[in-house]
Amino acid sequence: MFFLLIALSQFVPFLKVGFMFTYVAPLVFVLIVSMGKEAYDDIKRMQRDRELNNFKYEVLQRNGDFRDTASQNLKVGNIIKVN
Repeated sequence: MFFLLIALSQFVPFLKVGFMFTYVAPLVFVLIVSMGKEAYDDIKRMQRDRELNNFKYEVLQRNGDFRDTASQNLKVGNIIKVN
């Protein structure tokens, strides 16, 4: 927020000091680093979600047998075996 306010203040002729690049460059740097961090977090979250969605549970079938089913395929009302 600080870098954004400083960069915006340079558009007011009375407050303008120096070159615009010296005020915009830190803002761009902070935004790029923040975007990179968010992208890294999103990729890690996607990997964890994929891992959890493929976790296998034993689901009771109508004939009384248990069948391995990925957690992404579980439905409301499924009876699962808990060990």
